[in-house]
Amino acid sequence: MKELIRRYGKWLNKRVLTAVGLCLLLAAAVVTNILVNKGKETAKETGTQNAQAVSPVTAQGKTQADFFASYRDERDSVRTQELAYLDAIVAQGADTETLSDAQRQKLELVNAMETELTVENLIRAKGFSDVIVSIHKGNISVVVGTETLNDEQVAQILDIVLRETGKSAENVKISTTL
Repeated sequence: MKELIRRYGKWLNKRVLTAVGLCLLLAAAVVTNILVNKGKETAKETGTQNAQAVSPVTAQGKTQADFFASYRDERDSVRTQELAYLDAIVAQGADTETLSDAQRQKLELVNAMETELTVENLIRAKGFSDVIVSIHKGNISVVVGTETLNDEQVAQILDIVLRETGKSAENVKISTTL
């Protein structure tokens, strides 16, 4: 009996530490997201009328701000569902391989969320009004809230994406909303 406790005790401790680490990463991502969105809401409340008057309208009749906001809301909703699904797998106490795969997927998802947020903020810091970055299965899509991009702007965006993600340029797609 003592042999079993000693053998599985190390394994259990590693699992617990891994689960705690994932929870901390997830909590950090949620807090960061809340803080970023709170700043946007404050800015939106103070300049709502001006933003509506100036925002270009897309072909569907929605403003760019609406597009970016709805995309982020939908992305957050899907991510929340994915994390809940992975949490359910872990909570069920499936076999070791399934648990390991669920934890790996959860970690990848949290890392993608953090990288997307970092890249979006760095691109915004270069003076672009709004941007969405989506990382999925090794491919990176960047949508910038502008009519056109010149070669220098594309190079700046590509440099940020490559530096922060470590992916190759052939896996990056950059587009505009108009």
